[in-house]
Amino acid sequence: MSTGIYDDLTVVVMAKPAVPGIAKTRLIGQYTAIEAAAIHEAMTACVLVRLKQYLPGRHILALASGTWTGLNTDGWEVCNQGSGNLGQRINHVWKSQCHGPTAMFGIDSPDVPGAILAQIRPAIQRASVALGPVPDGGYWTIAAQTRQPALLMGIDWGSTNVYHQTEHAAAAAGLSLDHLPSWFDVDEPADVIQLQRRLGSATEPPLIRLRAMLEAIDRTLPNAPDR
Repeated sequence: MSTGIYDDLTVVVMAKPAVPGIAKTRLIGQYTAIEAAAIHEAMTACVLVRLKQYLPGRHILALASGTWTGLNTDGWEVCNQGSGNLGQRINHVWKSQCHGPTAMFGIDSPDVPGAILAQIRPAIQRASVALGPVPDGGYWTIAAQTRQPALLMGIDWGSTNVYHQTEHAAAAAGLSLDHLPSWFDVDEPADVIQLQRRLGSATEPPLIRLRAMLEAIDRTLPNAPDR
């Protein structure tokens, strides 16, 4: 049993099951649908292990639909995201599953450094909400002491405006905002290449496993790009 500053934190991962043709579709072309789904599954597994390691507390895996056979969810409560756009689904999970301080994640940023993850809990002690930006205009986490539905409505999900629209929504709602360090996410084939480069010096076992899986997929590609 964990003890300490993070014990009251609920950690939520929002994820799709790794179904070929549905998961990580923007990778398809450079990768097959099966390979894109395998990358999605490998990143999800990495995220689940690392968040348990760095953010003790209660852990919830919210799936977009169905079940996920074969994924190791030990220590994670599994629930359904509900329906609607991403903001509506986050709000549904937050309202139905979480009580108190909560940090929401996707699976597209599997290698956020532990030192950055450790900043989340202090950040939401200082401010109403903490956001971690990614270069494409979204965020790798949204965290708060209490549910903040105003930050999830009226957002152009999937666009380059998500982070700034959320900032503006926080200001309009009178909420203080802590800006966590920026990190990277994986949406396009070029992002996979950059992830592999970052993982080249990885020493954490889950990151080493992720690196090996990505290398194994690349060896199957007929025209793998230079790394």
